Amino acid sequence: MLIGSLIKNILIRISGIFINSRKSRCIFYHDIHSDVRFTEMSNSVELFIEHVKTIRSSGFEIVHNITKEDNQISISFDDGWRGVYENIEIINTLRIPITIFVIPSFLNQENFLSEKELIELSKNPYIKIQSHTLNHFDLTSISVDVLKEELIYSKNIIESLCGSLVDSVCYPKGLFNSKIVDIANDLGYRYQYSSLPGSYCKEIFPSVKRRTLVQYISTKQLKYILRGGDSILYFWYKLKHIKK
Repeated sequence: MLIGSLIKNILIRISGIFINSRKSRCIFYHDIHSDVRFTEMSNSVELFIEHVKTIRSSGFEIVHNITKEDNQISISFDDGWRGVYENIEIINTLRIPITIFVIPSFLNQENFLSEKELIELSKNPYIKIQSHTLNHFDLTSISVDVLKEELIYSKNIIESLCGSLVDSVCYPKGLFNSKIVDIANDLGYRYQYSSLPGSYCKEIFPSVKRRTLVQYISTKQLKYILRGGDSILYFWYKLKHIKK
């Protein structure tokens, strides 16, 4: 595993040196923490702040919705862990627009947001709440009926709690296929987020956006990703994440 990560990081660095792109892109995390860590997938607040500084000093604007082909970054957090809520002053102080993709069935469970906390976050102008499906199932391994329930109930619950439109979903474990894309589109998910790296405007399928996981990485490695170095991994991730 360590060797695989090392090879991946080397490839990103080499690619980033030669590409030097300014394309807008999506990056994502799972959580942030200061004293209490709610998941092993969490970034320290200190490292997250350094990431934000790196993004801005590199000339990128952090936005909720990417509207330009170049120079914009969107940041999202998957699952709905409590760390963002506990460290919301960081988001507010640095004025960082973020999207949280929540799993409604996980609300009120240990280490996850409660319904009350989710509602409170949804009123924050820097926070958007969107869907990560109802139960975080592998969408490629369930029936069409269950798939529709995962997408419909998640959307309805979040909209009912937060009072705002849910038109975006990110795929659990990054797994999806063309059938899932079509059904999600039919159910009102205009924006669908994968875990495949690359620029935002270079869609995989219509409405399917690329995103890069950046938790744990150094600021130097983040700079190579901002330059487009992660694009070299696209076909490898495509083989892992797009199922028939």
